[in-house]
Amino acid sequence: MRYAGNPKHKEPWQPGRRGSLCPTDLNLETVQKLLEDSVPSDNKRYATWRGQAFAGQGHDDTWHGYPVGWREVPQAIRNRWRRQRLIDRANIKKHWIS
Repeated sequence: MRYAGNPKHKEPWQPGRRGSLCPTDLNLETVQKLLEDSVPSDNKRYATWRGQAFAGQGHDDTWHGYPVGWREVPQAIRNRWRRQRLIDRANIKKHWIS
């Protein structure tokens, strides 16, 4: 899997474009690692970093990811990460809606 960024999720915000902004301190190496460690569900992949949820979508042979609210992450994945102590209730509450 290979990551390719999408400018609509980066600063500066692009007027008229929809999409959540990625954290500015999230570098390409970290994003690639998140993709490799992500959990598949339906046609998306999910990852977490610093208590925030990310979703990835594939296009041809590349993937792009973006922050999502925890309510968009399947409950089974949220529960698994809570058991693994990758996230906690405070993370979920803080980032319930992106």
